[in-house]
Amino acid sequence: MAETSLSDYVRADPRDEAFVQECADTASQLVGERVGAADVPAQVRSQAILEVGANLYQRRLNRQGAPSFTDPEMMASPHRPALDPMTPAWPLLRPYLEPGIA
Repeated sequence: MAETSLSDYVRADPRDEAFVQECADTASQLVGERVGAADVPAQVRSQAILEVGANLYQRRLNRQGAPSFTDPEMMASPHRPALDPMTPAWPLLRPYLEPGIA
């Protein structure tokens, strides 16, 4: 199965290529730091990076307090991204990570 690019996943405009790449790089770093040396299957890790990257990308369109009711481009994504960009990745990664110390 071919790996989906972040640009395809978020349906980014080609003019956003630099920003999409920045989001992908940040997502890869965030997931890598959280995973560490844990044995996470490559497909799960790739999906986690994609989810985190999409969350970071959507923040630009859905900033807190930014009015979007009259802008048709902004209305396409009415939800607000999670404050922690790792939120969508946790359910994917949790089975492979050691429990944290409370």
